[in-house]
Amino acid sequence: MSGEDTLAARLVFDREVEPETLLEWTEQTATPKPAREVRLAGALLVRTGKEWLGLPAPIVESAMPLGPVHSVPYLSSRAFLGLINVDGELLPCVSLAVLAGAEPDPAPARPRIITVTVAEGRFSLLTDEAEGTCGYDPDTATLPPDTVSNSPYRLVKHMAVLEGRTAGIMDETLLGRALLRSLRP
Repeated sequence: MSGEDTLAARLVFDREVEPETLLEWTEQTATPKPAREVRLAGALLVRTGKEWLGLPAPIVESAMPLGPVHSVPYLSSRAFLGLINVDGELLPCVSLAVLAGAEPDPAPARPRIITVTVAEGRFSLLTDEAEGTCGYDPDTATLPPDTVSNSPYRLVKHMAVLEGRTAGIMDETLLGRALLRSLRP
């Protein structure tokens, strides 16, 4: 800072303030600020193929690396992969990509098993990646595009921005029904 700048700064900051201006600044400072009420909803951001999906946080129990999946004789489908041991309990393991109608990543770098509890029971979902939990404002969520809402795999209730990515937020009721249907031979 040069000598001229220092002098100019002193003239600005050391000047006398008019009483009206001082009163106005005091009133502005003393006025209570309006409370910002932002209602956030939580979701676990996961990737299946090229699709980013948000699993409602209340149904998510855990996320863990992929372990061995044991096949079940006479019970197989594209979605149902078998049984997996989660904390000593065998849970149905279902491909989230198949349920959502997405093309699964053939060689995911970080496959994860997500354990969820829905009205139909506990299930484990195979995903290609789990980014983490994050919040979003449900009031700013938008309806899914026609290509998603008219899909035979309708599981997305709305779209939201999670961690800078546009993701489809899954409807837990529709997800529960789809998980139960995946167990039928």
